[in-house]
Amino acid sequence: MIFVIGNEGFEISRETIFKATKGVPPKQFDGRNRYYVELHGLKYPIKQPIHLVTELPYTGRFGAQDAHRILTKLGFTVKLLSSTKGPELARRIATSTDPTDGTMKFAITLEQDEDGYIVASCPALPGCHSQGKTDEEAISNIKEAIRGYIASMRRHGEPVPEIKEIREVEVLV
Repeated sequence: MIFVIGNEGFEISRETIFKATKGVPPKQFDGRNRYYVELHGLKYPIKQPIHLVTELPYTGRFGAQDAHRILTKLGFTVKLLSSTKGPELARRIATSTDPTDGTMKFAITLEQDEDGYIVASCPALPGCHSQGKTDEEAISNIKEAIRGYIASMRRHGEPVPEIKEIREVEVLV
């Protein structure tokens, strides 16, 4: 697939990610890293595989949100480091449909990435992510992403998911 980063196109595939990281030790996680991807049985900060494939510098040309988008689009599972405080940043909105005005409510999460952006995700819609410099901007952007995602689902005859209930659970970690 071709991914555009900073107005430049890069051919990136699962194979190129695996080849670029083979034999390369993962960078040490510093306090800014929030996400990782597991490759060759090792945990890599999400920007490292993209850096290795594109040779772009770690700062300036691309951010964690670019790495997250590319890796998830390629089918990799991006995970939150257990030492981060993502749950404290999460916002939950009950999912339901209001038949009187045609609106739907979706659960979203907000997390700050290592570059300081707020990344908004909609778990009910796999791959539906957006970002912003503030919570408000990220929420506005994820609403637009959700509308686009649902429009695409409807164009392709796919059912729009409706979640019966959302619950929080506590897990000892």
